[in-house]
Amino acid sequence: MMRQQQHKTGPQGNFFTASEIAEYEYCPLAWWFERYDPRARAGTEELFARLVELEHDSGQQAPLLPEYQMIEQLLLRRGAFDEGQQQHRDHADEIEEIEEERANAPAASPALSLRGLALVAVVLLVLALLFIVAAVFIGR
Repeated sequence: MMRQQQHKTGPQGNFFTASEIAEYEYCPLAWWFERYDPRARAGTEELFARLVELEHDSGQQAPLLPEYQMIEQLLLRRGAFDEGQQQHRDHADEIEEIEEERANAPAASPALSLRGLALVAVVLLVLALLFIVAAVFIGR
């Protein structure tokens, strides 16, 4: 069964998305196998089984085989993707906890802000009286 191409073709050839180019730059071998080899869509357990099979058949030379390297890259990619999803979930949980703490935190008391305003008014009144007294003594 052939996989349908998801990118457009035009008069000058294939057009690739930025993500496809990034995948190619990450690992050209895995990129090629993902598009043209059905094993790339196999489950993680199947891929691990194939690695074991290659190791059994080829011994210490198995890591040098292109198929082994491709499977290894696919598994690494899947692991990195899973790790990224977990980091995203952890971050979302932290944000949710912070928002809950803010919602549950007591609001500033209106009486407290009125006391501060009254204190500022008293200080300004005292300063005004001092300036008036100073002006009277200087004017004499």
